[in-house]
Amino acid sequence: MNLRTLGVAAVTAALLTGLFPAAAQADPSPSTPVASTPTETATPPITPASEPPATVTSTPPTMPTTTPTVAPSTPPRTAAAEPLSILLDQPATSWEDRPMTFTGKVSSGAVGWYISLWQALPSGWTLRSSTKTTTGGAYRMTYTPTTPIHTTFRAVIGPKFYGAPAISPARIGTAQDRKIVLNAPSPSYITLTGVAAYGHTTPAEPGLEVVLQDLLGNGTWRWLTSTKVDANGYFHLPIPDNFPHTRTVRVVSRGVAATAVEVSASARFVIKAALNPKVFAVAASMVPKTYRSGCPVAPSSLRLLILNYWGFDGLVHKGELILRDAAVQKMISVWSASFNAHFPIRRMQRVDVFGGNDVTSMAADNTSAFNCRQVTGDPYSLSPHSYGFAIDINTVENPYLAANNVWYPSNGLSYRNRSAVRPGMLFSSSTTTRSLIGQGYFWGANWSKPDYQHFEPK
Repeated sequence: MNLRTLGVAAVTAALLTGLFPAAAQADPSPSTPVASTPTETATPPITPASEPPATVTSTPPTMPTTTPTVAPSTPPRTAAAEPLSILLDQPATSWEDRPMTFTGKVSSGAVGWYISLWQALPSGWTLRSSTKTTTGGAYRMTYTPTTPIHTTFRAVIGPKFYGAPAISPARIGTAQDRKIVLNAPSPSYITLTGVAAYGHTTPAEPGLEVVLQDLLGNGTWRWLTSTKVDANGYFHLPIPDNFPHTRTVRVVSRGVAATAVEVSASARFVIKAALNPKVFAVAASMVPKTYRSGCPVAPSSLRLLILNYWGFDGLVHKGELILRDAAVQKMISVWSASFNAHFPIRRMQRVDVFGGNDVTSMAADNTSAFNCRQVTGDPYSLSPHSYGFAIDINTVENPYLAANNVWYPSNGLSYRNRSAVRPGMLFSSSTTTRSLIGQGYFWGANWSKPDYQHFEPK
């Protein structure tokens, strides 16, 4: 071969090598993008002199162009491309049972790539959520923890953690404890003092409905009452306190998904029955129907006594008596003994509630004291009730024979028979009767015209 022939062959080989670099090869695995490597081209051997010289054309032949098939989730990269990476933003602190939001992006800016979220647990990395990238390679996904957490999260490209093409830096995800806090109750409460369970929710959750439940003897929880949390997350749930009882209660959220229901710790409420007397001054506006100018006792010499009593229904009720100031302590002693003996009272209200009408008050079976009026059945005599010392008790169960020989009230006529003992009736052996006599009172049952309801100072 002469030098001319050798030179032409070398030039031909060099042109072919520069125009046709080897194509990049796609990774067969769609989840693992790998940079392609150019294929080396061997130098062609020197053609022997006996062989005819190679034909050199001015234009290289046109070769078919082939586009490599690429998996949609992981397009191939060339050796010169930036290393593939994925970012994970720091998630905001949330609450258990509330979604935590995770955002970030992949460095390639690709759209439609599969991204998965993983949480570090003692048992290993656990898949928590997944999504696909959108414009610019951004992604957004959520995870709702069911318990408080403070653990590491990472985002990866592809559906598997180990062997993933790229893994994000670690981020700490925090979900705080959502809870209902029930305030510790006092050691005990008195009946009818407004006993209630107080507490708050964390976080505030205004408008959340919460239910008060108490524990029954068979181990089940009974619904007592409900309310809604206020704007600051506080609640107030009244507890039935008209009967002495020890209740174990708790507060439960309502109207939320079963997985989001919160239950407070239980608390023990002890309610004790007591007279709990309270004394207040009396103004003329408090006795508009039972006092008038010229009455023997002015409102300033009267007192309002508020006290508890046992009703015929077996529950504790609150009553009121308008009394002469000098009679208050005596009545507290009498009614303390009656309350401890569970003597039942039907009703105990000031007669002003009944328009100052004694007959109407008696028909309502009302226990009362002060009423500046004439004697019922005797319009010429001033009633002892006008002085604030006399008291009438359970007027239906203890009727009286008036000066006009009429029994009052008319719905108490069956109780004229004192041999048939029934609740609320007064006898000489009754605790209330003995207590009043012990305080210097006279019982009207001993008059010629018996008045079984009436007591007045001797």
